[in-house]
Amino acid sequence: MNGTILLETLQDVLPEDVIEAAANDLGVVLRARKLDVTRLVASLVLSNGSDDIGVLAEAYRRYNSGAAGRVVRGAFYAWLDDELARLMECLLRRALDSVATLPPLLPGVLGADVEDWRVFDSETITLRPALADVFPASGSPAGVKVHKELSLGRGCMIDYHLSPAREHDSPHLVVDERYRGMGLLFDLGYVSLKRIRECDERGIRYVSRLKENWKPRIISLHRGDVRAEICPEADLDITLADERIALDGRCVDATVVIGKGQYAVTSRLVMIPGPEGYLIYLTNLPRETHGPKQVGDLYRLRWEIEGDNKVDKSGAQLDQIRARTESSVRIQLCAKLLHTLLVDVLVHSDNLERVRDKRERRAPLHKLALSYAIRTRHTILLAALLVSATTAEWDRIARDLAEDARDPNWRRRPSVLDRMLGMIAPRGRPRRKKLRDCRPSAVSYRTRGIERRMHHEAN
Repeated sequence: MNGTILLETLQDVLPEDVIEAAANDLGVVLRARKLDVTRLVASLVLSNGSDDIGVLAEAYRRYNSGAAGRVVRGAFYAWLDDELARLMECLLRRALDSVATLPPLLPGVLGADVEDWRVFDSETITLRPALADVFPASGSPAGVKVHKELSLGRGCMIDYHLSPAREHDSPHLVVDERYRGMGLLFDLGYVSLKRIRECDERGIRYVSRLKENWKPRIISLHRGDVRAEICPEADLDITLADERIALDGRCVDATVVIGKGQYAVTSRLVMIPGPEGYLIYLTNLPRETHGPKQVGDLYRLRWEIEGDNKVDKSGAQLDQIRARTESSVRIQLCAKLLHTLLVDVLVHSDNLERVRDKRERRAPLHKLALSYAIRTRHTILLAALLVSATTAEWDRIARDLAEDARDPNWRRRPSVLDRMLGMIAPRGRPRRKKLRDCRPSAVSYRTRGIERRMHHEAN
């Protein structure tokens, strides 16, 4: 990551001319007053509060620290109305459209037979009881659920929508023609026989875990240690209980049918040995391009959206919304999602740069660490963005951010995504060996200690 990439990303997520034009169109600024709408939006996105102060209180303090004219707290909170909420939603939607145009990074098996992989998940935020009429919840009086769609090829959220927390996740996913030629990674909350059938009809690849209440029947076995004859459409559970297929650490690959009558679907079932038994997946990926272990690795990439949710909650503090009005909730949700989107785009740009320059093996940017680094330096970033800092200043800021955000455990524990992208490096030398190599002689510390004791006794 360099200063140019950092500046272009910030200008793309927080474009000053677009913010001012949209503010005028949406009625955010009705008359000449103290409001600096660009500074207000940037303060909401970059600061995101801290552990010892509220989100809006932090934004208010940061806004006043650099604004031309100070405003009182009441006037500041009066700006957080429906017009500003629509402005933030417009900026977030524009940023998502821009992310969709980024070049995907899908080398090797990741890009085989698909244009991109999409992951779906939701995260629930508890709100104040006063908002129960707008955002009803189940376990608490009020809550809002953020439904996210993540692109694995770009490492970024590309779509979202909100719903009351009491609603289930599954109805909010619609599998239609826009996913043709892509791959979907289903969580157990989203997978169903209907969705599997829709994927097969529209040419969509999928990978999912097998639900416990599903009873697959074996049509044909393509891989596995068969110990006895298997009857046509034999129940998988009974076949395994009778030890007709030996589970001795080998993978199992079979074609199965699930459901009955008009609801029955045919799928590929793979079983992979795991730390606590076998893991069972359903997929329609071809066996020629994806073996059982590769199918399992693909499903493990669903964890990328869980990591993105962690950036939302721990980095952008999405779960610390204490607003009392619907407009303030919408403003803060959009600001925090824009913060995470900014982090994701910077990490994706750095990954593209790492792939292009394969000779330089450097650690990837850790998303959560980068979010913390941006929050720590948001005052410097805001000042540089609004006063048009020089290229040298942007390079220095980008270098400081990258130094704080590099993953220190990359060589020792590379992620599944890094391994599938081929961005790994051999583990470094042990620390003791490094210390020995730094000394002028090759004598060990123990030998030198013995020599010192012998010299002391002789004297």
